[in-house]
Amino acid sequence: MIHSLLQRIAPWCLLGAVFLFSGCASLSPFAPEPPSERIAQLWQQHVQSVNAQTDWTLSARIAAHSEDDGWNGKLHWQQKKDTYQMSFNAPFGQGGLQLDGGPQYVEMRTSDGQTMVARDVESLLYQQLGWRLPLHSLRYWVRGIPVPAGGKAPLLAFDEEGRLARLQQSHWQIEYLAYRQTDGLMLPRKVYLENGELSVRLVIDRWESGDGGH
Repeated sequence: MIHSLLQRIAPWCLLGAVFLFSGCASLSPFAPEPPSERIAQLWQQHVQSVNAQTDWTLSARIAAHSEDDGWNGKLHWQQKKDTYQMSFNAPFGQGGLQLDGGPQYVEMRTSDGQTMVARDVESLLYQQLGWRLPLHSLRYWVRGIPVPAGGKAPLLAFDEEGRLARLQQSHWQIEYLAYRQTDGLMLPRKVYLENGELSVRLVIDRWESGDGGH
């Protein structure tokens, strides 16, 4: 079953997750100060540049854990406007899955030959894996910007370069621990997300733009 494929992991997988999570305590609520005019201008320029890049690919190490379970492995994510292809692979051939989807559908395929189709990727992941991971929002968060939808305004804290240092949105807190330059953009290198039930750590090893840059 898929749930056991990714959540009932061997002890060395848990050890790997511990190393990925080392140095990351649970994030506490924060009350950011309003940014200076310089930081606000840098931030607006940054958001415009990131949003202009609609096609991108990342390769990352990922570790996720809840109160009862943990998992770590590799993530490959290719986004082309509103469609995506994602693969999660556990180390040492322990299995994995691939997601292919768009705004109205998602197909999940596993390494042991199972296939599921649904309209909502978040619900599918929860039903099959027990993860409440908001992939629609993560599409923005992983690139260092908030989801542009309406609702309650996010809380934003910036570094000295006008990039996000911390973000609170939709009951999630996100901390940006490092950035790297890719095709003229400063994109996140290390991201830590948590919502009280699930903690996720991403170490992004490679970004690629839609035209095949790096």
